[in-house]
Amino acid sequence: MRLPSAESRSGRRSHALLSEQAAGVFRDRLRSQSWRVLGLADGCGAEHMVRDVALLHDAAREGIPPTLRFYTWSPPAVSLGRFQSDDGIDLSYARRRGWDVVRRPTGGRAVLHQHELTYGLALPPSVVGGVGVRTSYRVLIAALEAGIDTLLTREPRTPPAMIGLEDAPAEPQSSATSRGEPNCFALAAECDTIVPEGKLIGSAQARHAGALLQHGSILLDVEPEAWSALFGSRGRLASLRELLGEAPAIGTVLEAVVDGFRSLAADMVRKERD
Repeated sequence: MRLPSAESRSGRRSHALLSEQAAGVFRDRLRSQSWRVLGLADGCGAEHMVRDVALLHDAAREGIPPTLRFYTWSPPAVSLGRFQSDDGIDLSYARRRGWDVVRRPTGGRAVLHQHELTYGLALPPSVVGGVGVRTSYRVLIAALEAGIDTLLTREPRTPPAMIGLEDAPAEPQSSATSRGEPNCFALAAECDTIVPEGKLIGSAQARHAGALLQHGSILLDVEPEAWSALFGSRGRLASLRELLGEAPAIGTVLEAVVDGFRSLAADMVRKERD
């Protein structure tokens, strides 16, 4: 096996230093702002996707500060990634169960939104500052996971044996390694929260006119048979019920996530409605 050259190792160190510098600048911009936290919303999938897109466009106009929202899905829904086809997804099963089918403004693969809490974060261009996708994920996912960690009385998370996340793509890619896999929770990337039991949170981003939208599914519980019926396999599902022995209250998880993101905000201002 040929070892990396000194020039290659030096190049990687320089890249890592620049990446950390960019992350630090992004954190400073986030911490210079007072964030708005919206109250928990329940609704259908189409309503939630319209609201997320509206927040992204409001952020692009600098019309809102960094805004964090939470929602649940009623009825449950299957969401497809922005550019994903429905190949390999049994949408007739979803319809037989009375579930919605929607398309997200973000990338990635399909998700069953059933027993979960979804978070959404919109950031205006003055905060995003052109930060790269990987760097933004690194900063935002670290804060999200710090909050989730407060719920877990266990060792820190480690990536599953089959993948090292330092070598994973920023988001699941349409490549030979994942081609044909419709299930978001069968794939792992830097934007995901991975525990030894599997994938606990799947997140994705969209950008518009310099603004950023990131939203993600936090699995409180799962119905593996439903995921298998929809996607042909359950993937690598992990839920808070599995990790804690019981599904936590939605409000408990919401507050943990708010506490995690609090480290990136000058202040958190609660607002029941937009």
